[in-house]
This record gives sequence, structure tokens and C-alpha cells, in this order.
Amino acid sequence: MYTIEEFDKAKTKVMNYIMYKKRTEMEVKNKFYNTIQDDLLCDIIEYIKEARLFKR
Repeated sequence: MYTIEEFDKAKTKVMNYIMYKKRTEMEVKNKFYNTIQDDLLCDIIEYIKEARLFKR
């Protein structure tokens, strides 16, 4: 499990990555696979999907 602060910090990293250049879900998974916990990364990806920020 993770805290809200951890979620926000990791989400900011991922959002900066995808806002610099539009990225796909697979690019995000590959980039952050070893640096962010699996459950945390999955939740961030779901958040981004709901906001429709991924490249199609």
C-alpha cells in the first residue's frame, strides 16, 4: 500500500513525462516499471486513462 503523498509525487513524475510529449500506456509502463511500485503505477495509469491523457 502507499500514502496519498507517494501517489501525488509519483503521479507528478508520470504526468511530467506524458505532458512533455504524448505517450502511450506501454511507454509509461516501460519507463517507470522499476522505479514505481506496481500497484501504485497501475492506479496512476487508471487515473490517466480516466482523464484521457494517453496518446491514441
